[in-house]
Amino acid sequence: MMQLPDAEGLQMEDDVWHRACQAASERRVDDDDLLAVQRLLAKAGRWDGVYILSVMAGLETSVLIDADERIFIDWGTAGQVTLQPPVGGRLPFKLWVHTHPRFASYWSSTDTNSLSLGARILENAMVLGQPGPKHSTNRAMVEVDNTTMLSDEGPLNLWTSEEPVPWSAWYKRNNIEVEVME
Repeated sequence: MMQLPDAEGLQMEDDVWHRACQAASERRVDDDDLLAVQRLLAKAGRWDGVYILSVMAGLETSVLIDADERIFIDWGTAGQVTLQPPVGGRLPFKLWVHTHPRFASYWSSTDTNSLSLGARILENAMVLGQPGPKHSTNRAMVEVDNTTMLSDEGPLNLWTSEEPVPWSAWYKRNNIEVEVME
């Protein structure tokens, strides 16, 4: 089991985290504890925990948050999970987060295809990997200052191109205390 830094404020019992980690490590991606913990982490914006569970499973996972703040979770393969708008989700989708466990934070061809298709229904997207989260905002739906886009033409010219934020900086930005091992 991996520890989740500064988890006291999450109102999650240690045994629930342990069961979710166990389910992830056994790739039981439909496990109720695993899905409940992922929803709790997503609601709290604790993307580090979502990433940890993905790494433990060795599978990509996707979190989609709709206009009503409902959270939908999918699991994919070791190398792919696509944006799949759920039945009953309300537009526009506020955020799509997915993981690249133990790999770089970048927009793969599958990801950019999903962003292209989601250009009219999705406000923000993030990929979690190494060295940390990489974010993109849809300027057709959200006001942005960033003028660097994923493409000069087509639907990807609506999406900002932002550098990954190292996990250490992400923790600092989110006021999450991480114990340094010496």
